[in-house]
Amino acid sequence: MLLIKKYLPLIIIIIYFILQLPFLTADPETNVEPLMRGAWTDEGLYASQIRNFVDHGGFDIKENTTFLRGPVYNIIQLPFFFVLGTSLLVNRLIVLLITLFVLYLFLREEKLSNFGIFLSLFAFLQFRIFHFIHFGMPEMICVDFVLLSLFFLLKIFDKQNEKKKIWMIFYSSLFMFLSYATKIQYLYVAAIVPITLFFISLADSITEKKIEWHQYKIFAWSFIFSLGFAAVYYFAWYLPNKDFYDYIMTSETGGRYSNTFKEIRLVAQFNYEHVLWVQELKTFIAHFYIVFAIAMVFFIIKRKRTPLSIIALFSIIWVIIEIHKIPGIYIPFRYLISLFFAAGVFVASVYSAFTYHFKKIKIFIFIIAIIFGIYNFKYYFDSVKARTYNLTSVNDYMARYDLKNKTVIGPWASSVCWKSKSTTKPVWNKYLNWDNPIKKFKPVAIISEIGETDSDLAYKSQGINLDSISDSCRVFDVWNLKIGVYWVNKKLIN
Repeated sequence: MLLIKKYLPLIIIIIYFILQLPFLTADPETNVEPLMRGAWTDEGLYASQIRNFVDHGGFDIKENTTFLRGPVYNIIQLPFFFVLGTSLLVNRLIVLLITLFVLYLFLREEKLSNFGIFLSLFAFLQFRIFHFIHFGMPEMICVDFVLLSLFFLLKIFDKQNEKKKIWMIFYSSLFMFLSYATKIQYLYVAAIVPITLFFISLADSITEKKIEWHQYKIFAWSFIFSLGFAAVYYFAWYLPNKDFYDYIMTSETGGRYSNTFKEIRLVAQFNYEHVLWVQELKTFIAHFYIVFAIAMVFFIIKRKRTPLSIIALFSIIWVIIEIHKIPGIYIPFRYLISLFFAAGVFVASVYSAFTYHFKKIKIFIFIIAIIFGIYNFKYYFDSVKARTYNLTSVNDYMARYDLKNKTVIGPWASSVCWKSKSTTKPVWNKYLNWDNPIKKFKPVAIISEIGETDSDLAYKSQGINLDSISDSCRVFDVWNLKIGVYWVNKKLIN
């Protein structure tokens, strides 16, 4: 029994890794974001700038928006791409292995091992989260940094770290900074640590029935560090790139919310009913509501501070802050992945607290958790059977040609040119790289959806007829779209 307990963290990690194996080279699961391109294009786009740098040298921050919006993600990719090569498999393994490492940190901590087990059942096996954990995109890395921030926040209250408290606060704040430096849309997470520590300090004041500096010292330090890291981002990253940054973020965030409270409420209601309260998420959400209601009573009665009560506080603050996304007019699931993960962290903390306080029914609590884990798992086999390899087919086709040091353009280019080692540039009409792209980039090929909806008619709007400028076109069925590979007439690019 002791041997199983010793190696259980490693066993859980290995099992989870094995479960992920069938998807590492397959197309993105179509039901994760059924109405949006999502990972189909974004896995390539988020790697394109650093791939171009590794494969060809030279770097242009303005050739895409992803490095500007999240430099840390590309910096993480850089050493792996240098050593292992620029492939989709490596791209996905980076996210998967970092995420599993973070889970392992919780599993191996004696006080947090049950929490880690419940987290793997409630969050890691949730259908959409499961797939995002192997997508080569920054969202899960952002979540990983939030979890690492939580990990060090818990260390603040460990007696053996009494003399290292300020360092633990520093590390906790640092990982929140790294989260939004991985994708600036996660800027709001910077508030989680100070708010959590403020409420803990406030609880101390209420318990001791007095307000003293030492009670709020940890909150003050977290506020200072969080502000300091925000200043680093502002002066070291925003100001040097201000013009391009403002241009991109104005386009990215403009029109995200309605103008009136009534419209905001209606959009939020619509999103809740049609994006959140859908078949595969109803059980997850209803379960969260039930656990939340029970937990409120439980933690009021059990006022003793424990690592699990701190996790519960941290995660419910995280959930509340994430709710701001729900009224958004444009709300792909990748924006919601952190909301659902935060909910999973909260549920896992409550179940773990129950096993700590109600040891006589510990096995029963684990059985309930396993049932939910199995329920989450029910979509797994359907996903395995439904795997497709559309992008692999296009990548194999492009790899037949000598495209090294040649340019391929279009929003899909980076997703279908992993094997060809060509330079790729996205093109979006009146946004990025759209102005006379044939003359500017001299592309050997243009990858475009038939109809050009992916680039917002970037070519047609300039009088460029893709059929007319191409020697030939090969059309592929990818996802629910038809993607054309237009081989540009050599006379136009020489």
